[in-house]
Amino acid sequence: VLINDNLEPSYKPKKERIVLLNPLHKGDEAMGKLFDELAQAPRQLELIMAYVELSVKNGFVRQHELLERTNCNTAQIKALVDKGVFIIEEKETDRLIYSSDTEQKEIEFSAAQQEAYAALEAGLGEKAVALLEGVTGSGKTLLYIHKIKECIDAGRQAIFLLPEIGLTTQLVSRLFAYFGEEMGVYHSRFSNNERVEIWEKVRKGQYKVVVGPRSALWLPYQDLGLIIVDEEHDTSYKQRDTAPRFHARDASIYLASLYNSKVILGSATPSVESMFNANAGKYAYIKLKERYQGVRLPAIEMVNAKSLEMMRPQGIKLLTPELIQAMTEALQNRRQIILFQNRRGYSPFQLCMVCGWVPHCKNCAVSLTYHKSSDKLHCHYCGLKTPPIHTCPSCGTNRLQSKSFGTEKIEEEVKQVFPEARVARMDVDSMRGKQSMASLLDKLEKGRIDVLVGTQMVVKGLDFAMVTLVGILSADSLLSFPDFRINERAFQLMEQVGGRAGRSDGAGRVLIQAYNMQHPVLTWVQNHDIDAFYDHEIKYREFFGYPPFSRVIKVSFRHRDEVRAMEAGSMMAQALMTIENITVQGPVPAMVSKVRNQYIHEIWIKIPRDLKLISHVKSILKDQRQAISSRKGLSNLQVIFDVDPV
Repeated sequence: VLINDNLEPSYKPKKERIVLLNPLHKGDEAMGKLFDELAQAPRQLELIMAYVELSVKNGFVRQHELLERTNCNTAQIKALVDKGVFIIEEKETDRLIYSSDTEQKEIEFSAAQQEAYAALEAGLGEKAVALLEGVTGSGKTLLYIHKIKECIDAGRQAIFLLPEIGLTTQLVSRLFAYFGEEMGVYHSRFSNNERVEIWEKVRKGQYKVVVGPRSALWLPYQDLGLIIVDEEHDTSYKQRDTAPRFHARDASIYLASLYNSKVILGSATPSVESMFNANAGKYAYIKLKERYQGVRLPAIEMVNAKSLEMMRPQGIKLLTPELIQAMTEALQNRRQIILFQNRRGYSPFQLCMVCGWVPHCKNCAVSLTYHKSSDKLHCHYCGLKTPPIHTCPSCGTNRLQSKSFGTEKIEEEVKQVFPEARVARMDVDSMRGKQSMASLLDKLEKGRIDVLVGTQMVVKGLDFAMVTLVGILSADSLLSFPDFRINERAFQLMEQVGGRAGRSDGAGRVLIQAYNMQHPVLTWVQNHDIDAFYDHEIKYREFFGYPPFSRVIKVSFRHRDEVRAMEAGSMMAQALMTIENITVQGPVPAMVSKVRNQYIHEIWIKIPRDLKLISHVKSILKDQRQAISSRKGLSNLQVIFDVDPV
């Protein structure tokens, strides 16, 4: 049997129907005669008049535009084609058409921005990388735009990286006003055909600037001159679930070195690693200390969550009296409110009050989260959905209660307390549609939403003038996770979400509900004191030998048989123990020890920042992975290396 394999390209250019006027009918005399001939056909005459109006700019009209302008249909257009009045052609068109309601303005820097820009110019003259620290609302984007313009004027291309696709919705319109058709947007929600078009335009140099998440780094740039990594601290820049497990910030710096280009890392709350590199003189360091146009930073108030006890008789469990009062005042003043809780769903878990049983996923070692919108228990790891459980299978009682809370439960309580308020939710579950984010942000901008409840998606650079109040409902949950980066994550999240308040002329307020009011991170957030936070954190990291004073490698062993996963981890650990000057922890079950019916054990390796030693460890890891996988019973074992996990 002879089989011929052919790899055919699946990309097909998008085409649209174009309406042209037959040259025989051009000119005042010919047009007047045509009007007379169509006097008894009012619909066809309407089409001709609409065509004349719409064709002024291009000399042709898209068929769909002609139909939208008139009350006509395609049959009436065909009648004019049959009469020799119109000519229909098909023309290739872009799938990606951007527009902007924002008027392009001349870039006018404040005194603080002018000073920062001069320092940025000087810094990039000496260093390949500059760290731009600017408080929330300081106008870092204006500096980015100016640097991109300079890059384009020099005939080179630029990348504007954002942590997640949600950010691009609001920024694209603003950037398009400056860069027009020279700007492209790239992200995973585009179809394959749309991505092919972007790829080709980048390769041909038609797109001078590309806006997108970490995947935008891999487009075929011809002459890359600048990479901007906005919100460089954000953990979304790390690709964790699939190989290659790279960090877009580090990849940007390496990519820039290949093109001899520059990198700007921007953030209101820079990562500890970036601050360390800046203080060590590896990066240029520029600081924007004040908000644009002198707008004040929001006042941050700590609220003792114990006051929730007095609200329980009224059926209120999540909103303290202080937060309810602040929300009432904001709504009376027709201002908008953001409420933040970094858990989606209605309730993170159910608990039997008699025997303590908790429903778990059958495929993963995690509790199931109840989602009221679907009335189902969801696994956020494998996607399993099951009906809610009303009777405990362990003891037979029906005393199952929902514990803790997610965004759905907050949304429900806000509607209960403020029935007249227009409430919306922003989390992964409510933002699944391609246009759902754009639609929600449009409503927010037009004042059609009073209260926005969301997860960390609301932290991602949203900028709305009418938002004057932010509520963080559970600071304790941000500070109680077994991770050496937990203080950094919590500080960044609270400072960033608080920065959504009072970005225009209205004085902003941030209320943080917490039980542990004495936690030092809360003090630093309340005082907007990033310097005190960094000084404490860098000493802690140095004392325990955590990054940036070491490199960390996580080795994961995945197998359907837990004994096999543990056995493989033990073999790897024994080999690593022979290397001096490194710390090996494990193997131990992962925090989520089973996902999709695969058991996971982990080894954590801390290595001093010694290039020779790091290279030696990597060599041992690769050799051992090959040796372990070749052993009997371990051929289906997955061994995954993750360097500097976040």
